[in-house]
Amino acid sequence: MQASPLHPMEEPQSTIPVLERLLLHLHHVDVMGKGASPLQQTQTGLAEGVGIQRKHVPRAVKRLVEEGRVNLVLQHVTGHRQRLRVHVLTGLGMEEAKNIRASLEGTMVKVDESEERLLDVIDAGRLAVLHGSASGQGTSNEGQREQEHAPLALAARLLGSDDEHVQAMLIELDDVAVDESVLLEGPEAAFIACLHTALTDAVITPDEEAILVRMRKELGPFGGPLKAHVLTLLHDMLK
Repeated sequence: MQASPLHPMEEPQSTIPVLERLLLHLHHVDVMGKGASPLQQTQTGLAEGVGIQRKHVPRAVKRLVEEGRVNLVLQHVTGHRQRLRVHVLTGLGMEEAKNIRASLEGTMVKVDESEERLLDVIDAGRLAVLHGSASGQGTSNEGQREQEHAPLALAARLLGSDDEHVQAMLIELDDVAVDESVLLEGPEAAFIACLHTALTDAVITPDEEAILVRMRKELGPFGGPLKAHVLTLLHDMLK
């Protein structure tokens, strides 16, 4: 699969663009792409690892998922009753991360008034210190407000359903049995990433809604893995 190069986001204070930071972080904590460090591969873990607010993670990850650099996996995470969506690098993502690391070879950065090799900072899990502490600025409170503002009606529309059916799906979650590691890739991964962004923002343009509705119709009836992701997402966003 040939993906377009990653370009920097508008972030003047960053030395590494957000998308590249995400790839570097995932490569650092899970070098084999097997979900080895699930807590650090959740949305919260990504935010803390690269130094951005959690509410910005879904939109940042969306392109990586759509282009096949990242897959979504449902895994048990210590301290959480429900399985969480964990981000893992694909083969393409691994190759991209290695190329980024190669381009940074020999790069020096200033950390706490001292010069250090950038790769040493990354390998020590200190990538976020280069980009401020945005991830810690009200992360939990802002996340809660976003969930409170994500309307049930929006979820129902995007799923081509109604409020009662969505509520029934939430109740069904406790009875759904899924494998330890449920993988999504391709169109299904793109759909769940877009749905997550829409429910997190609680704001969606008519064009975005039309795209999601079309994707939903093209996917047809939810299979086991996609259904498990949708149910977990609804639980996270609407409970």
